[in-house]
Amino acid sequence: MNVMGMALRASALAGGIAASVAMFFAQAIVGRPALFVSANAMSWPDRWYVLCAMTAAVHLAWAVGAIWMWRHGSEGVRQWNGLSHRLAPALLLGPLPALLEPWSWNPLPAAAALSLFVLLAERTFRSCLDAGGMGRGADPGPSPDRENDLSPLKTLRMIATHWVGGRMIGRIRRIGPPVIVVAGVVGYAIYMSVFTVWAHRRFGTYGYDLGQYNAIFWSTLHGKPLRCSPLNLVSNWSEISNHAELAVFALLPIYAIRPGAETLLIVQSTIIALGAIPIYRFAARRLRRGVAVVLALAYLGYPPLHGANFYDFHFQPIAATFVLATIDFLDERRDRLAVPTFLIALACREDISVGLAVLGAFLALSGSRPVAGLVVASVASAYFVAMRFVIMPAFGTGWFADIYKDLAPDGQPGFFGVIATLITNPAYVLNTLLTADKLKYSLQILLPVAFLPLRRSYLVASVVPGAIFTLLTTRYAPTTAISFQYSGHFTPYIFPAAALALAAYRREPGGTLKGRAAFGALVLASVLATVHWGAIPPRSTIHGGFDDVPMRAPSADDRRYGRDLLDLDALVPEGASLAVSDHELPHISRMNLFSLRDGVFDADYILYDVTSSYLGGTNAEEALASGEFEQIASRPGLALLKRTDVSTGGASPP
Repeated sequence: MNVMGMALRASALAGGIAASVAMFFAQAIVGRPALFVSANAMSWPDRWYVLCAMTAAVHLAWAVGAIWMWRHGSEGVRQWNGLSHRLAPALLLGPLPALLEPWSWNPLPAAAALSLFVLLAERTFRSCLDAGGMGRGADPGPSPDRENDLSPLKTLRMIATHWVGGRMIGRIRRIGPPVIVVAGVVGYAIYMSVFTVWAHRRFGTYGYDLGQYNAIFWSTLHGKPLRCSPLNLVSNWSEISNHAELAVFALLPIYAIRPGAETLLIVQSTIIALGAIPIYRFAARRLRRGVAVVLALAYLGYPPLHGANFYDFHFQPIAATFVLATIDFLDERRDRLAVPTFLIALACREDISVGLAVLGAFLALSGSRPVAGLVVASVASAYFVAMRFVIMPAFGTGWFADIYKDLAPDGQPGFFGVIATLITNPAYVLNTLLTADKLKYSLQILLPVAFLPLRRSYLVASVVPGAIFTLLTTRYAPTTAISFQYSGHFTPYIFPAAALALAAYRREPGGTLKGRAAFGALVLASVLATVHWGAIPPRSTIHGGFDDVPMRAPSADDRRYGRDLLDLDALVPEGASLAVSDHELPHISRMNLFSLRDGVFDADYILYDVTSSYLGGTNAEEALASGEFEQIASRPGLALLKRTDVSTGGASPP
């Protein structure tokens, strides 16, 4: 390499590092990075101070480098070049304070900035590792120099071995990683259960959807399977017209321990947490167990997982754990264990079968499990076709195909029309894909795994199931927001794909270095994404569903309101039908329960928040004004109405 060129490149890199470090410390002294990011608000003296600090740092670095290279000649140039590359990650310090101010960013610029930062960080990690001679090949084995290498890490290992004992150290290495993962699972389950139950007790949950699912479980438990009276689906099995969530029966024994919405929230948090275990097991068969632990913890810190967890109760994030378990068991060739997890995943929702069909095709085409893959793909595909196009329509007309309505041609609504558009007009489909919301959503989904699933062409299959149910939708905002449940179609595939991508680096020339840099980028991306959009550690609010959900315990007023609501509910006869406003609906468990948000229906009683407006209050006040209902009881903020002639108010639903 030309010495002069090397000297110039090393000086440029050293100057950039010096400027970045100076920018970091100068901003720390000046303060107020949030205003600087959001409004470019910094006084001119402070801005001049930052500029002077950066300029002085650059000139100091150049002077030191010039003196060193002048005194040591070409060897000094190589040393200066090596030192500059070893310090390359320090380039990240300057913009870091701004990136740690999540409330100062709009979602799309934040997602784009974080993505660029992580990709730049990976490049600096490579430079650092390459300059340090790490990852250039296989371990050369012991040598006199290596034996005498008293690096800090090796020194700590020697001290630990001396005081604790080699056998104990080996045992800790063996059981430590799984213990950390299990601790993370338990911690996540407790943490999310507490905060989601608190949100519920503060009346931050909705009839859409927690109240509906509680009604489905309650009705099924009491001998009326899969009916959803809040949606006026009062016939047995009628919920199948909306979604085929047969996994209700698998979770029903747990629900029966203490029936109610809070149990569903705890069950959801616990099952989601358990997904970290198959991720660890799958990754540990290919990577160092420490890397597998980090990948499992990255799953537990995954912001789309948190957003779904804080939005009531849904089966997509629950299904993700059973899909992950299926992947783990199939990979380990424990097919008998894979069968029940596969069947439960299918039963969670009819659309989960699409992802499982893609998984089966991947296993078959990759050659890793051709026979098992064909079986999985065939069963999942047959299940989807039978359920979506034969069984579900037999129970009624669902609305779910409407979220693709812009893809349906005139005269052919529904899934068949959507499929026809996908095949015959890809240009139009591409036009619907390239929107700001979908770009933001894609970055938020893939950034926390450092875009690893896109690093190998064959791993792109991992994003196909999620893309079908999110990116292809049109004019339905929840499917392209990480605060909703739909990201559950991505989660069980992109984390195993990330493990496969990291493992693939080990099989290519120079791959160890690239793999370590990619792993560093994964850690950085996971932390930054969690800081911006996650729920760990707790912050003032987390965006779940449509709202910013406060992460705090219910107040005394919340608890009083809850007691008053249950007192009024107790005045309603057990067999009577009751229409309830939306925030109050999930707190009541009874057979004939309707959503006042959609109307009064034939309800005998109405229980509502007097300030709930379009969430039920407006319909209740219209019913009261019509003379068909009279108020029979009230509490602060709540009112209970009874039909004036309840004996002729319409038969209770079956």
